[in-house]
Amino acid sequence: MSRRVTGEGRLVVMLAGEQARRLGHGFLGCEHLLYGLASVDGEAGTVLRARGVTPQRYEEEFVHLVGPHQFPAGGAATDPFDREALASIGIDVDAVRQRVEAAFGPGALTRTDNRPTGRRLRRRRRSRIPSGHLPLTRRAKKCLTHALRHAQVRHSRQLVPEEIALALLTTNRGLVPHILSALGTSATDLRAEILRRYQPAC
Repeated sequence: MSRRVTGEGRLVVMLAGEQARRLGHGFLGCEHLLYGLASVDGEAGTVLRARGVTPQRYEEEFVHLVGPHQFPAGGAATDPFDREALASIGIDVDAVRQRVEAAFGPGALTRTDNRPTGRRLRRRRRSRIPSGHLPLTRRAKKCLTHALRHAQVRHSRQLVPEEIALALLTTNRGLVPHILSALGTSATDLRAEILRRYQPAC
């Protein structure tokens, strides 16, 4: 999918991939795409940064919520827990995490006692930063597909960051809404502002 993204939109995907690798995440999700959007020029990046969604603040909140290196290489989830499945049976992952960390310290819910030593430790350290192609999560793929379709409606082969942002900010699932809320804004407000400033010719 990312190979089909051209124009300025490709830079968004490249920056998102760099962040995912740096954090040791073996996938590229909507959370990483929003980081890429906050890092580029244009209307989308300007709106995000003006509302406090700077690359640094966004990444700090992202890492605060999930931590770096919490995902298996090639994993397609955006959280080590299936939030929707747990919520359906009345379990609030965030509330559980807060209670556990209050009692046992940060990261206690995802910490393991399987501490590798010697050669295994060195091998694991080397493999923490994924290389090569990162698989897109289902939501990230859906977001880029939607943005590409909108570009085709405009009879354009160039995908701009604004179209990625508008597609991304349509969903209210995943970690993006939680991160935006922690930064004092919302997907709805950001999308409205980007739409107001970006009027593509259809």
